[in-house]
Amino acid sequence: MNIDITAFKPHDEVALGTLLQMVDLSTEDITPETLEHFLVAHLGKALVGCVGLEVLEEVGLLRSVAVDDAHRGLGLGKELVAAMEEHAKDAGVRELYLLTTTAEGFFAGLGYRKLAREQAPSAIAGTAQFSALCPSSSSFMVKTISAEW
Repeated sequence: MNIDITAFKPHDEVALGTLLQMVDLSTEDITPETLEHFLVAHLGKALVGCVGLEVLEEVGLLRSVAVDDAHRGLGLGKELVAAMEEHAKDAGVRELYLLTTTAEGFFAGLGYRKLAREQAPSAIAGTAQFSALCPSSSSFMVKTISAEW
């Protein structure tokens, strides 16, 4: 299977929205600025996965990790997260945070650890994902991706 992970392009917008809605992830706070830090996975012309990042200086919010049903269980989610971790490092991000209602085990397997929501840096706490869109029951997790503090 030859899946290409690339930067989001405007022609991906409809397929990205469809994928996020299929997996019950929020699209209402996605802006053109947010899309600058999205990666998408294509199999041929079909968009089969995505991952996004909100860059907030030295911290980032990993978001919108999704793989379509037909391509789950093949390691694509791990590849997308790894690619975004590299992108985040290049953008100067040192710690990645995320919220999840269904994938705590998946992210724990990638080195993310659970935190109390009260430990969120103010930049993360101020995001729409953290403050309004993700339920308070979501697991809040973090991973240090750069040791250069």
